[in-house]
Amino acid sequence: MRIRGVNSIDPNVSGDPLYVIDGVQIDNTTSSLGASTNTTGGLNFRGIGNRVSDVNPEDIETINILKGGAATALYGLRGANGVVVITTKKGKSGAVTANFSSSYGVDMIGKTPKTQKVYTSGVLGNYNNGSLGIGPAWGPTIAEAKLIDPSHPDFLYDNYKQAYDNGSQLRNSVSLAGGTENVRFFSSVSSYFQEGMMPFTDYRNLSARLNTDVTISPKIKAGVNMSFTNSGGYRYGADRFGESLAYWSPRWNVKDYLKPDGTQNFIGTNNPIFGAATNRFKDDVNRFIGGASLSYQPTTWLNFSYRFGFDTYGDNRLKTAPGPMGITGEATYDNGLGSVGEFTANSRIINSTFVATLNSKLTADINGTLRLGHELYDKRYREVGTTGSELAIYNFFNFANARVLSASQLLSERRLMGFFGEATLDYKNYLFLTITGRNDITSTLSPDQRSFFYPSASLAYAFSDHLKLPSYIGQSKLRFSYARVGKDAREYATSVGFTGYSSLPTGYNGLTISSNLGNPALRPEFTDTYEAGLEMSFFKNRLGFDLTYYYSLSKDQIVQAQISSATGYVTTSINSGDMRNRGFEVVLRGSPIKSKNFSWDATLNFSANRNKILTMPDNLSEIVYGTARGYGNAAITQKIILGESYGNIYGTYWQRYYGSDAEDPIRTDKSRPQLIGADGFPVISGTKTKLLGNSQPDWIGGLTNTFTYKNITLNTLIDARVGFEKYDYLENFYAAFGLPEYTLDRRSFKVFDGVLANGTTNTKQVWLGQGTGPDGVAYGEGYYRRFYRLISEPFVQDASWVRLRSVTLTYNLPKTWLPKKAIRNASIGVTGNNLVLITKYYGLDPESSSFDASSNVDGVAGFTYPTARTVMFNLNVGF
Repeated sequence: MRIRGVNSIDPNVSGDPLYVIDGVQIDNTTSSLGASTNTTGGLNFRGIGNRVSDVNPEDIETINILKGGAATALYGLRGANGVVVITTKKGKSGAVTANFSSSYGVDMIGKTPKTQKVYTSGVLGNYNNGSLGIGPAWGPTIAEAKLIDPSHPDFLYDNYKQAYDNGSQLRNSVSLAGGTENVRFFSSVSSYFQEGMMPFTDYRNLSARLNTDVTISPKIKAGVNMSFTNSGGYRYGADRFGESLAYWSPRWNVKDYLKPDGTQNFIGTNNPIFGAATNRFKDDVNRFIGGASLSYQPTTWLNFSYRFGFDTYGDNRLKTAPGPMGITGEATYDNGLGSVGEFTANSRIINSTFVATLNSKLTADINGTLRLGHELYDKRYREVGTTGSELAIYNFFNFANARVLSASQLLSERRLMGFFGEATLDYKNYLFLTITGRNDITSTLSPDQRSFFYPSASLAYAFSDHLKLPSYIGQSKLRFSYARVGKDAREYATSVGFTGYSSLPTGYNGLTISSNLGNPALRPEFTDTYEAGLEMSFFKNRLGFDLTYYYSLSKDQIVQAQISSATGYVTTSINSGDMRNRGFEVVLRGSPIKSKNFSWDATLNFSANRNKILTMPDNLSEIVYGTARGYGNAAITQKIILGESYGNIYGTYWQRYYGSDAEDPIRTDKSRPQLIGADGFPVISGTKTKLLGNSQPDWIGGLTNTFTYKNITLNTLIDARVGFEKYDYLENFYAAFGLPEYTLDRRSFKVFDGVLANGTTNTKQVWLGQGTGPDGVAYGEGYYRRFYRLISEPFVQDASWVRLRSVTLTYNLPKTWLPKKAIRNASIGVTGNNLVLITKYYGLDPESSSFDASSNVDGVAGFTYPTARTVMFNLNVGF
């Protein structure tokens, strides 16, 4: 999740917002500990979500997103990327009430790549019965193949629809709430189980919550919030699964992954379902989040409050892969000689906040509020992992059964202390001035740099309460704000540590000096944000809008820079680099129809952000923060360059004809004709790269509609993300294997539009297929493998999309149908998610990403997990 774009040049710094639940700052780490499906790592990681997924959505009362620097200033440097404030449900005084909710849903695979259904397995047009290695679809037609192999089916399988199953999900929740005037409570228990669409994957979540509020006396109030969650399941890497699926020819049913002897049914290549069935990884997370608060109000104008928060979890992971059974000809996929791994991650966060609030009527027209506070944030994170490989007994997963053992360990600690104040002046309840200041002291910077101050100021003018306006104008407000927000460094950026030494002989472990040279002179980085907004409502709140413009400048950013190897190190952290974000946000609200039995409410959200790199470290011309693979020179990089925008995608390209004009070294002018070689084929750029697209959208929007007729409610949500590109290396692989529909022209001639090196129009006709063409010319592996698959440009595509995100139809049962003393209310409903997707993107859903949830690399969507099209049935009963 990103709020108002990316504001850090360092690609290793998460851009996620801070999550706060009932005043407790929680951990939202995404850990890939032990999650690789093989020994090479890379993109072959299993789908690991972030820790916000532990929260039970049935417990949530409200979600508030704080965007601007002024709104997040009191949360300190941890709120620099925005804050998501979650408030859970509370009890109310009165009789104890119970609520039961249940939902069951079916997940069906959504968008998949369209493939041709004519040409079958083969290489250079020759039929491949599995003995020629990888050759998914460069063979003859189905009819021609059946003459060679009568067992060939009359069709080609749809690999994605064969490999993925329909998933399912079931959630049941029970809650109790109630209390007296002095003691109120809310408690809940919930279970959730999901069977994944990918074979042999699942997820479960068991949670319990207790919220209590106690009025000890008219002056003293207390509260306790606590939740426990146990979650986890079996996971497999979508990237590895999808890549293997691309290699697998649609001539064979991918579900036939086992031979009668229990070994893999290897047909020229590995079967992805065999990988998911045998290369197993299971996580088991136990998490406790708790908070306790106490407030004391000795007088009407003074209040003291204290909150203590605690967030801790243990993430235990088990990874197993059987070795070879000793059967002749068996293929073990990524399992090698067998392995077992056990990994544990433990996180503990303590958050303590004290606030003193003073309220005073300064004059007859001016009210004032002063808040003074202290905050402590302390985090400790530890990882330990052990892997045993080369199993003596192929399926006995015990470290004593492994010939080679290797271990890893990580410990990270940080502490942050902040002193803050907020002063608010209210003039006649229509003019409001708020000034804040905060001083943070962080453990990640050196003693002479670790204490830093940053302020904010905001002014709001409710002119509808001051001026006499036409009767059709309702509550209206102007607002202006300025805020500075500080950021510290990553842990241990100022010191030199140790790292594991991986070049020792098998069975030996050791440590070596870290490649990063600590820089004790690091300073905090700051982001200055300016914001202006206008809110207006009309016709008794039947129509309204909220318009916001913002400008933020992040300065003195902390980045890792390359240094001379003569120092004995590779990188060091420095202060250098400025980044700007500016944009606007619009919210339109309306109630076009309001009648006794029918109403229609609508909300339209629209936002646009523009980003630019203003300065870079002195000795760096670029910072590469993301790469993605491809055949030949088709790989792309995402990098930061002075004067450009974050999100730029660079790759190889079709050459254009410029004649005597100078060629732009950064951008390709697609209005110019393509350059065609003497052989009649387009000329590719080799290893030279240019800017091909940007992963940040021109704008995003959403439209919510709520229609209510008597007891029936219909809610719809349409989302749009427009004007951005992504690199689809799934299509790059598919093009290499002859799978896309456009490769059906392989048995035809073509004259490519363009000009020769001398500027004359190309007229040479070439054969697009493989081998020797009808013209007697040897074309080798053909156009799509010799040229098309070897460059990036065709696969950096417009990824804009519009989708029907959700539709929910709910029917509230009439109370006359319900037992009066037993059931208070009841409703049934059906929800559809991701029902319609409109996009030109070739591969899977362009909203997906090939990188983990916290990564800033968002310009790649290859073999990702397909989006689910879900239909849910809901029941809610109140007692």
